[in-house]
Amino acid sequence: MKRKASYLKIFLLGFGFFGISILWSLYNSDIPILLKNVYSLPYSASGWVMNIDNILAISLIPLVGFWSDHIWTRIGRRMPFIISTLPLGAVLFALVPWIPLWFGSSATSLVVFILVLFLMNVCMGISRSPIIALMPDLVPPEERSPANGVINFMGGFGSLLVYFVVGKISTTNRPLGFAIAGAAVLVAAVIMFVSINETRDSLDRKAPQSEHADFSLLRKMWTPKYRSLMLICLAIFFWFIAYNAIETYYPTFMHYEGPAVKTLIAKLGTATPTDPSAVAQLEKVRQTSEASAKTNLGIFSVAFMLLAIPAGYIGKALGRKTTILIGLVGVTIMVLLLAFGIATTTGLAVFLLGGLSWALVNINSLPTVLDMGDLEMVGALTGVYYFFSQAASIVSPPLVGRIADLAGGTMSVMFPYAGIFFVLAAVCMLFMRPEDKPASSSNQVIPAHGPAV
Repeated sequence: MKRKASYLKIFLLGFGFFGISILWSLYNSDIPILLKNVYSLPYSASGWVMNIDNILAISLIPLVGFWSDHIWTRIGRRMPFIISTLPLGAVLFALVPWIPLWFGSSATSLVVFILVLFLMNVCMGISRSPIIALMPDLVPPEERSPANGVINFMGGFGSLLVYFVVGKISTTNRPLGFAIAGAAVLVAAVIMFVSINETRDSLDRKAPQSEHADFSLLRKMWTPKYRSLMLICLAIFFWFIAYNAIETYYPTFMHYEGPAVKTLIAKLGTATPTDPSAVAQLEKVRQTSEASAKTNLGIFSVAFMLLAIPAGYIGKALGRKTTILIGLVGVTIMVLLLAFGIATTTGLAVFLLGGLSWALVNINSLPTVLDMGDLEMVGALTGVYYFFSQAASIVSPPLVGRIADLAGGTMSVMFPYAGIFFVLAAVCMLFMRPEDKPASSSNQVIPAHGPAV
C-alpha cells in the first residue's frame, strides 16, 4: 500500500523555507548597502563578498547532501545537520549589523564583518541541502511537484514579507530588522524539529551505498549511463544563467537605457548634461524608470508565488518534462518581447506571463532531478541540483556584463543572451528521458527507522 503525502508536514516544513527566505532576502538587499555605506567598498569588491554564499553553495551543498544520505542517527539523517547549524546561522546573522556599531568602520571592523558573514554562510550552506532533502524524504515521487509548490509558496511569501515589512523596518533600524530575520529562522528550526520526526515520518528507503558518498556522482554524470541526468542538470544550468541575467541587470538596464530615459537623452542631446535643471530632470526620469523595473520584477515574483502550488499539480497531470517545456516557451516569449521593446506598453502583462511560466519551470525542476534516482539518493541528487543552479549564479552576472562591455556598454544584450540560454535549456529537455534512473543504488530495502548511531 502506497503512503500518501502529509501536506500538514509539508506545510510545516515550508516554515523552514519561509524563515530562510526572510533571511536571504534581507541579506541580499541590506549587506551591499552596509558594505558601501559603512566600509566604502567599491562595487567590484562588494560583489565578491556577496558571492561568498554562491561559492560555498557549489561545494558545501553537494557534499552535505551526499553525506546526509549515508548516516542515520536517533533523530534521523537530515535533522542533525539542520538543528546544529541553522540556529547558529540565525544568531550570526542577527549579530551582523552590530559589528560596525561596536567596531566602527575600521579595517578590523571590516575583517570581523566578513568573518561573521563567512561563518553564517557556512552554517546556512550546511543546513540548506538537508532541509530541501526532507521534502522528498516525506513525499512519494508522484507527489513531489505539488509538495515542492507548497514549500516554494512559503518561501515566496517570506521574500514578499521582507519587501513590504521587514525590509522597511531594517531601513530605519538595521539591528531590529536583522533580529527579526534571525528570530524567524530560529522559530522555523524549532517548528521543523518539533513537528517532523524522521524516524516516524520518512518513507522507507534502500540501504545506503558508498558509491555516491562524495563528489563521484558529479564525475559519473558525464558518462553515457547518466545522459538524462546530465541533460536535466545542463538545462537547469542554462535556464538559471538566463534568469540571473534578467534578475540582476534589468533594473540597471531600465535606469540607464529604459525607453523614457533614451527619449529624454535624445531630447537633451547628451547623456551627461551639465545644466542643473537638465541633470535633475534626467535623474528623476531614471529613478522612475528603475522603480518601474522593480515593480515589473515584483509582478513576476507575485505571479510565480500564486502559481507555485498549481504548477506542481499541473506537472503531476501533464508530466514534469512537458510542463517545464511549456514554461520555457513562456519565459522565452517574455525576453523576446522585452528585446523588441514591446513590453514598454504592456510591461505588467509580460512579466505576469514570465512569472507564471517560471513557476512551471522551477517548481517541477527539482522533482525531475530526484526522479533520476532512488529514495536513498535524495541528498546526493539535491546536492547535484544546487551545484548546477548555484554555478549559474556565479557564472551569469560577470558573463553578461562582459558581453555588454564588448557590445559598447549596452545592457540590452541581456535579452537575446537570456533567450539563447532559455532555448538551450529547452533543447536539453527535449532529449532528456524522464524514465531513466541512472543514479539508482542497491535494491536492498531497510526500514525507515534504520540503525541508530
